[in-house]
Amino acid sequence: MSRQFRTFAEKVYHGSSALYEQISRGVSEDPELLSLALRARKGELSPNLFLGAVHFLLLRGIQHPLSNFYPSLSSSSIREDDPYPFFRSFCLENRKEIEDLISTRRVQTNEVQRCTCLMPAYSVAYRRAGTPLSIVDLGASAGLHLLWDHYGYDYGEGKRFGNPGSPVQLTCLLRGNVSPPFPSSLPIVAYRVGIDVNPIDLNDPEMMLWLKALVWPEHRKRAETLNSAIELARQTPPTVIPGDVLTVLPEVLSKVPVQTAVCISHSHLAYQFPKELRERFFSMLSECGAHRDIFQISYEWWPGKDKPELGLSVFENGAKKEQLLAYCHPHGEWLEWVSNE
Repeated sequence: MSRQFRTFAEKVYHGSSALYEQISRGVSEDPELLSLALRARKGELSPNLFLGAVHFLLLRGIQHPLSNFYPSLSSSSIREDDPYPFFRSFCLENRKEIEDLISTRRVQTNEVQRCTCLMPAYSVAYRRAGTPLSIVDLGASAGLHLLWDHYGYDYGEGKRFGNPGSPVQLTCLLRGNVSPPFPSSLPIVAYRVGIDVNPIDLNDPEMMLWLKALVWPEHRKRAETLNSAIELARQTPPTVIPGDVLTVLPEVLSKVPVQTAVCISHSHLAYQFPKELRERFFSMLSECGAHRDIFQISYEWWPGKDKPELGLSVFENGAKKEQLLAYCHPHGEWLEWVSNE
């Protein structure tokens, strides 16, 4: 557990959240807080879950000097001294509430900004298939990724796509020398459904606060985008089916319209699986691909890789072909296309 917090400080929070980097380093050397963090639900990313629980309690209104270090909570100037003593005292004072949260909740970040990387991948699938897409999003959380074609996209240098009037406008920096295969207009989506072991109800204030708590405190633009996407989704509610992906996916696929191209997507989901579960997941996808052609779009930070990868696997006539499309920022802030698509 100590190593996980240290790794998150060095590789995940570094350069993105100075507050979480500092706190995570402190936790990695604190036996008492590490003991508390061990109460986290098995299989979850403990640092994100633990820090998200503290953020949630602060957002819910618990008064503590720690809030003065959180840009998401303090409208005045943020304190610049060491936040760790305050974080530690908050955790010890609210041990029971934190234990309850990290032992029952999941890291279900619905990072809408990642759609900037997914959109060109959907365009590749759409062009290859020549038919409208049926999107099946795995680990869908509140289903905000399912509405990707309702958003507006700006990649700079006049590269704008999607709905310019949407309340959700996403920007993404392009890296490298290869331009993604942007469409003249967004692909047609005929059918969309998500699967999540515990779908987040858009009309449940407690769960909406949990979603917001999973956004890192300095990331105000992410928080604003999330709020806008939630409001849009309440007007056009996405369908998210409760259940374990390994159990319900075959049944879900059986209901997808025959005349459409099946496009299964998952972002920052499978890389969290233990090796045995990951192998079962890939095996199940292969079995599904033996009965119907499938496009699988994966946006994952695989173990041993230094950055997330956007991949496309095509199951056609029972055979599987894989290719790397791009490298991506974990939250979709930049995209480096490498495929010759």
